[in-house]
Amino acid sequence: MSDYNNFSSGLTISEEVIATIAINAAKDVEGVVDLGNRPTDVYTAFKINADNLKHVKVTLSDYDIKLQVFLILSSSAQIPEVSVAVQNAIKSAVQNMTGRLVTKVDVTITGISDDIPELVAPAEPKDI
Repeated sequence: MSDYNNFSSGLTISEEVIATIAINAAKDVEGVVDLGNRPTDVYTAFKINADNLKHVKVTLSDYDIKLQVFLILSSSAQIPEVSVAVQNAIKSAVQNMTGRLVTKVDVTITGISDDIPELVAPAEPKDI
């Protein structure tokens, strides 16, 4: 009977899953246009089918999660406001879905999208 008292269960959540949660939360913030690419390192270069890890760096420890997300913003976005909104959205989403403490969310802006729509010349009327 004492064996049952010593039973422990471990839950492992992959970095890819945490990165996906972070990406989905960031995309919902107004002003975020696309995902930027993080600089390639040895770890991500050899990860197979880890597309989301190209946009988010996840650091897991026994006690917390630290994230760095790479984004492209709209040219009309206010960078400080959007960055804070992204940090709050990611922290909330990851903590709610994983039950783990998020202690740090760094936002790196890798580009600004030119939101100016291309002007399309009106079609010339065809002679019938």
